Amino acid sequence: MCNICDSFTIINTKNTIMTIQDQIPFLYKIAYKYTHDSEVADDLVQETLYKALKNESSFKKGTNLRAWLSIILRNNFINEYRKKSKYTTTDDIGSYVGDNESYKSRNSGISSLHLEYINDAITKLPDNLKKPFLYYFDGYSYEEISSMFQVPLGTIKSRIHHARKKLKKSLKGLRAA
Repeated sequence: MCNICDSFTIINTKNTIMTIQDQIPFLYKIAYKYTHDSEVADDLVQETLYKALKNESSFKKGTNLRAWLSIILRNNFINEYRKKSKYTTTDDIGSYVGDNESYKSRNSGISSLHLEYINDAITKLPDNLKKPFLYYFDGYSYEEISSMFQVPLGTIKSRIHHARKKLKKSLKGLRAA
């Protein structure tokens, strides 16, 4: 592995020599249990060894080297997990592509089915709701629609609101393709 690993040897209580290099297979097993990915586990072990050698002076002679390395490995894993979860987002791809036409696929069959479904739902609205809604949909203001039908402004707003509610309820099963 590395020549530096040979220089960091510990004599444990049974007077046997333990090196960091001897602990690598054990550390890899733990890292793999944490990550379930061999490449990430390799990186985790490497980072653990780096930190262990960097902080060699904080290791107390006569204590358990394996436990000390395991704690470093666990702390590295937790820190990486926190970093990744801090920057992980739950946004869907739509937030990244936005309105860019080059990312959109064309499926006129589904679009026309949706359009038929929407038109059918609008047609089923009662006339007193459908007509003000269609004028509003065409871009007329509430005031203009109110003067066309010669009814109070609040009534037009209420009818358009109720039309939207009914449409929303009837189109609930419709999802964007």
